[in-house]
Amino acid sequence: MVNLTIDGKKITVKKNATIYEAAQEAGIHIPVLCYAKKLLPYGACRVCLVEVEQMKGRLIPSCTTPVTEGMVVTTTSDEIQKVRKTVLEFLLVNHVVDCPVCDKGGECDLQDLTYEFEVVKNRFEGVKFDLPKDEVNPLIERNMNRCVLCGKCVRVCDEIVAYGSYSFINRGFETKIATAFDRGLNCEFCGQCVSMCPVGAILPRPFKFKARPWQLKEVDSVCGYCGNGCTVTLGVKDNKVETIRFNDKTGVNDGNLCIRGRFGYSYVNSEERLQKPLLRKDGALVEVSWNEALEAVVAGFNGAKNAGGVGILSGARLTNEEFHLLKKLAGTLGSTNLDHSGGECYKGLTEGLQETLGLTASTGTFPQVEECDVILSIRSDFYETHPVFGMVINQAVKRNEAQLIVVADKKGKFGTLPHAATLLAKPGLEVNILNAMAAVLIEEGLAVTEGVENLDALKASLAEYAVDKVAAESGVAAEALRKAARQLAAAKKSAILLAYGLPYSANSKELGIAAANLSILSGNAGREGSGLYLCGEKANSQGAIDLQVLPGQGGLGAQAMLAAAGEGKLGALYVIGEDPLTSYPDRAKVEAALAKAKFVVVQDLFLSPTAEQADVVLPAVSFAEKDGTFTNAERRIQRVRPGVTRPGEARSDAEIFTALGALFGSTLSYTGPAAIFADLAQAVPGYAGIDFTAIGAQGVVWGGEQLAPTRKKVVPVAGGKPVTSAFQLVTGSALYHSGTMSTRAKGPLAVIPEPYLELGREDAAALKVAEGDLLKLKGNGVELQLKAKIGNRLPKGVVFAPYHFASAGINRLYRGEAAVSVEVSK
Repeated sequence: MVNLTIDGKKITVKKNATIYEAAQEAGIHIPVLCYAKKLLPYGACRVCLVEVEQMKGRLIPSCTTPVTEGMVVTTTSDEIQKVRKTVLEFLLVNHVVDCPVCDKGGECDLQDLTYEFEVVKNRFEGVKFDLPKDEVNPLIERNMNRCVLCGKCVRVCDEIVAYGSYSFINRGFETKIATAFDRGLNCEFCGQCVSMCPVGAILPRPFKFKARPWQLKEVDSVCGYCGNGCTVTLGVKDNKVETIRFNDKTGVNDGNLCIRGRFGYSYVNSEERLQKPLLRKDGALVEVSWNEALEAVVAGFNGAKNAGGVGILSGARLTNEEFHLLKKLAGTLGSTNLDHSGGECYKGLTEGLQETLGLTASTGTFPQVEECDVILSIRSDFYETHPVFGMVINQAVKRNEAQLIVVADKKGKFGTLPHAATLLAKPGLEVNILNAMAAVLIEEGLAVTEGVENLDALKASLAEYAVDKVAAESGVAAEALRKAARQLAAAKKSAILLAYGLPYSANSKELGIAAANLSILSGNAGREGSGLYLCGEKANSQGAIDLQVLPGQGGLGAQAMLAAAGEGKLGALYVIGEDPLTSYPDRAKVEAALAKAKFVVVQDLFLSPTAEQADVVLPAVSFAEKDGTFTNAERRIQRVRPGVTRPGEARSDAEIFTALGALFGSTLSYTGPAAIFADLAQAVPGYAGIDFTAIGAQGVVWGGEQLAPTRKKVVPVAGGKPVTSAFQLVTGSALYHSGTMSTRAKGPLAVIPEPYLELGREDAAALKVAEGDLLKLKGNGVELQLKAKIGNRLPKGVVFAPYHFASAGINRLYRGEAAVSVEVSK
């Protein structure tokens, strides 16, 4: 620690703090434009100049100068104020004056500073910039006439996002920030530059002319998309979510968001939202009262009791409190047929982890990953599935020189980072790769084996996964496998990352076990600062696992329920917050289930393809209209708060479960989410003792920052066999979308509006395919037509199609395999 004095106030701060940070900690205001706490010190704007007694004779930038013992700092004086005012005058020499129409008005740092320093006229003259505005893309407007060259957009895009869209070009007074070749912005549109820009140079187009900042009600909540659990601040006006605001003071994401978190909110305001219950009459769904709809549900579920019972399929975007009520309702209905999104994937993964480590959740927290020296990412570099967690990985690599090892069937964004290596394998062979790495650890005496159960059985099984053999079948170089294993063994702090969800159902249990084996053998399991991270696809995937929204004793899981319904052995299907016709593997199986089930109820926000097949449709509310909690992938329980009121007669899932429970004679009545949470905390291990009302801005991590495994048992696990056809289809998540909900949001749709088939340049050249050409995709007896998207990340013979779009029908062809043998032609 370092002791210093600022404006006569004695303070003690960390030795790596800057003067600016020390002043902030002491509550002393120093004006800044180019500083941001998550970016490296830069010192561009010079507005933060201060005087240091030991450096008399010149003013120094406080945001880049580290504190030293005994330092005496003055942050304000006549001279300092005079210099700051002059700096502002220089900034305004070329700056246009268009404040009346600028959306940044009222929250512009430059506007605030000119007011604070009374810059009412300018002693310096210059020609005002007249640069053309960039309105090429639908989400981000760039007006560089307003730019003050603070460089925040350049730095955040490089340091945090790892995209590098921006750079400084030209020299002197002509200096400006531009994209490559000064073209229009064409990036991944995460909007990090929007959140960082202190003036109105970079603005969110969807928000343009919607409201002034002081007209917005701000509500902190949690993003409704992936399991990262980012804090979002809803900007609400006239009961509409008009924008997602930048907030780096709360939550796990340090103000960082991806495109779907920042620009994917508009579905909440959609006029297509269901507002009244629907009941099928004479073959058509018609609006009815809640009483009539619920009576129909009661009759249908009662009728199902002697016809195989009720099967309940839930999405993973309900709150913990709603999951708790759903479990109770299932008990009231006498059904143990209960599961949530992903079915066998979630079940398999959790069973695998339970068998090896005795737990079903991540063992560490996200900030720990930034301090790791080796990161092993399985299936992808994580940027596509969990973009904001991907930003943490980027910072670990760039700032702390972490070694990044990616096991995947396609190249990713982070593969080109320093110290990063992609073990590019044929699809479906991830388990083989992990087994080979485990074999290296044992063969070379690098494995941590003390207290490890079942080691001999694992050793025997790994004979099938000798490095050279796995290298030959997977396409990954043997030396790369050995090097990866040695890096993991040598790490003082390591992170092993595994994503799971609907499009990743193949080999899920095997992958969970193989990753856990590697965690145990490399010493990762239970070591301080290291962790195995299980990252669910949906906002509350971990909550669903924690609350055991899984088949009960003798009950059916998701896939078994669909099979039973398809055979006419299930009396009713109750689908909540999910669209299996679009998102589940094997659409034919879902179609058969919906057709043969005697009674189908769908509870959702929209009339989805699945809802269109239902007997009763119950209108539910979105995350922006709910009160409760989500649990993210690092076990952090966070508050979800309502920002807007529900449309029409839509009800929360909790209200619907309560109403149904009452009609079946069960009391599920609570005074609110706090009371439900108090009840569930008595039943869920890890949640005990947590007070709903005490969950603060950073949430509560159940089990603590480090969750210790209760056992270390390595388990033999079989790998996959490579698909040998000329083309293999893999599906999964596209960066811009999440499940099917984002296909109702204007922002993600503005960038990726329709399904596509992605293929590498080599294959495109061989097939004489150009971008946008219509391609035929044949496999599993199904033929689809999709537009071609050509890129550099897919190896020869591998094609990719995202699973989000109902119109594509990818799940007609994809039935849960790791890779599908397909034919591709024009």
